[in-house]
Amino acid sequence: MKIISIISGALCIIALLFIVWFVRNLYIVPAVESVAFFESTTQLQQLFLDDGQELNEQLNEQQNEQDTKQGAKQGIMRVVYFWQNNCPCDQFTKPHFLLLIKQYQHLASNIVFYLAPVDDSAVSEDLQNVEQLPAKLLDRVREDVKATPSVGIWNAKGELIYFGPHSLGYVCNNDTSLVKKVLDALLNKQTVSASTVMGDGCFCPVEAAAN
Repeated sequence: MKIISIISGALCIIALLFIVWFVRNLYIVPAVESVAFFESTTQLQQLFLDDGQELNEQLNEQQNEQDTKQGAKQGIMRVVYFWQNNCPCDQFTKPHFLLLIKQYQHLASNIVFYLAPVDDSAVSEDLQNVEQLPAKLLDRVREDVKATPSVGIWNAKGELIYFGPHSLGYVCNNDTSLVKKVLDALLNKQTVSASTVMGDGCFCPVEAAAN
């Protein structure tokens, strides 16, 4: 009887561990992939050209007021961070995104950073102060974002210049950051066009994380 009790207890523990593992993988941690393909769609390309016109006009008015004070005449660039709170890859990328905001804070009248959560989970506390992409615009492109972490960059004319990962590889910092390279190139009036990119690193499919 003692042996049977021991076996029964062990089986119960194994069953409990299996249930915990299954629930954790099904509902908490999404599937992680090492490669993702980022393709610009018409919706992404026109995000700040069509329904975003009202937003553009508002931002341009604010920037023109700032230009008048500073004597500068540069356009507004938009950086949109497509994010999933339950994606472990996003957790690794988040510190670099917050660092970029600080690094370009002195150019706040020229560069606007947006957070665009594509899943239904709550935004983490450390990202709540980041301006969120208006829901009307996010709804237009939500289905076009296939994996996160990903970033879209639009130039001062509202043209999509870059859509892809924050960096190439698993390490995301100033040395590997594609976002920083694109922003610096645009600020230096260089021509940039990389709206379709194959990413190599850590990514979560949006469909897997949103279900």
